[in-house]
Formats: sequence, C-alpha cells, structure tokens
Amino acid sequence: MKKSFLYTILGIFVFTISILTFLLNFRPHTPQLEKYLFHPNLDYNIGSLNVKFLGNTNILITDGKTSILTDGFFSRPSISNVLWGEIEPDYGVIEYCLEKAGIHQLNAVIPVHSHFDHAMDSPIVAMKTGAKLIGSESTANIGRGLNFPEEQMVIVESGVPLQIGSMKVTLIKGKHWPYPDEELGLKLLNREIINPIVPPASAFEYFEGASYTIIVEHADASIAIHGSAGYISNILENYVVDILFLGMAGLETMDKSYNDNFQTHVVDALNPKVIVPIHWDDFFVPLKKGLKSRSLLEKLLQGMDVEKSFKFVEKRNMDRTIIVLPLWGLINVDDLLSRN
Repeated sequence: MKKSFLYTILGIFVFTISILTFLLNFRPHTPQLEKYLFHPNLDYNIGSLNVKFLGNTNILITDGKTSILTDGFFSRPSISNVLWGEIEPDYGVIEYCLEKAGIHQLNAVIPVHSHFDHAMDSPIVAMKTGAKLIGSESTANIGRGLNFPEEQMVIVESGVPLQIGSMKVTLIKGKHWPYPDEELGLKLLNREIINPIVPPASAFEYFEGASYTIIVEHADASIAIHGSAGYISNILENYVVDILFLGMAGLETMDKSYNDNFQTHVVDALNPKVIVPIHWDDFFVPLKKGLKSRSLLEKLLQGMDVEKSFKFVEKRNMDRTIIVLPLWGLINVDDLLSRN
C-alpha cells in the first residue's frame, strides 16, 4: 500500500510537471506577427539612419557615426529564477548578442525604466561598448552595483534634451502599465532603487524608478520609444514623430476606457506615420532561439494575449502603418517610412 501511494504521488507530480511544461512552451498563434512582418531591403546608404530590433524593448538607432541602444537586456534569466531565485547579467550571453547584432561601440545605453527586464544588463552593455549610461537615479544604482564608472552615468531631467552626436534625445517621464496584480504593483511600481543592487539579486529588487518615453530626433527622422503600456495625460502632446516603437504588453488586460486613453495620450499625441510593436515577445526565451510570443501559461494565469493586444492597436490605427521588425535585421528608416 505504501509503495502504491508513492507511485501515485510520483505519477501526479510527473503529470503536473508535464502539463506546466506544455503550457509554458505552447504559443497561441498570433497572425499579426506574420501579417505585419517587415522584409528589409538590403541596400543602404552609409550615414543614413537605421534601426535594429533586438527583442523586448531593445532598439538600436544608428547612422554609422552615432549609435544609441535602449535597454540592452539580453540575459533573459529563466522564469524559475525570476520567481523564486536570484538573477544576474550573463556576460557570455551579452557578448553573444552584441556580436550577433554587430554592436561594438555605442554612444549611449538608455533603459526605458529600471525593472530587471530592461535595465539589469544595461551597465554591462555600456561598459563593453564605451557608452554612457543614461536614465534615472534608480538606473544609476544598478550601474553602481556593477561598479560602472560614475563619470559615465547621466541622470536625466524629464523633458530636457541631450545632444548625443548627431541625435537629440529627450526622456519624458511617464507611467508604467498598471499591473492587474495589486500586490505586484505595490512591490515594483512607483518605487525608486535607493541603494546599489549587487547581483545576484532578486528580480523584485529592480523597482521601476522612472518610466520614460524616449524621443530621438535626427535629420532623417524622428523616433519615439514608448517601452511600457502606461500613460500620463497630455505630457506628449508637444512632440510629433515619424516612427513610434510602441510597448504593447498588458494592453489586452485593460478595459476599453484605458485603451482609448492610451491611444489618445500616447499614439494620437505623437501622431506617428508608422507604429512598430515592441515588448510583445516572451523575454524568458533566450534570443538564440529567436523571438517567441507569450506562452499559454501566461495567457491563462495573467491574461497576456499578444493577438488581443495587436487587435486593440489595429482597431484604433487603421490609418497608420503597423510593422513588425525581424530580430537582428538592420532597417533603414526611409525604407520603413516608404511603406506608409
């Protein structure tokens, strides 16, 4: 009887693990990822403005002389380490991704905010590329925990432009997407990192700090990176851009009123010709495996549904061009804008 009971418990355990593995690895089909996928033209003018999508909210913007990277989050720790363990930058993975992306030198690394999936690797990427680390005091404390040189950090003032080579960059402090889980929101949102984080550390030590919309102005085009699906009314109304990299994760969990206001105070305010969705891929999947949409487990537990978030954006932007960028591909902004 005792042996039979143990076999039953073992069977239940194996079955549960099998179900969780299936849910974690199964990706509901998202037709928009194929419908809007951009196929780049490989002929470029050296010196013109190009962009490269490197997963999550990592955007490389370069004209060959000046290069800016948002976030630079490449380590992508496992979901188990994030939820129950400790995390730290993976130097080998970071080096692989920088080499794969052809990134050797940067002028600036700019996290959109200070959660681990945006800023954890930023100081390492900046060190390896000779870049300045630009952002909030919270981002600076991530840098300090990794012994990043103080003189290479720039603490920004919201709305005050910085001239970085051929680009004028303005960070506008906004608001993170409000987590439906109130307890998680209290832990991670509207909080500053007040002491240096020395990894390995809990993912829950990486507080939001400040969430920014990053405006990049260049002679060829103006670009906005809005990394999180949050908004503050009217703060972006004085800026107009050609291309908007739009963080969409979480829109599907919000009601119609929220999505209408997000459209009004982010998309309509910036009035882009082209919308490039970002923050749609599963950042627990290593980039070596390519971009994967959110898992069925996330959909069941948190309501994360990439197709649904796309539909919310599609419905409100029928007069704008929506483009999904491929991983690693260098895209000329003129080529992007010509699809408008």
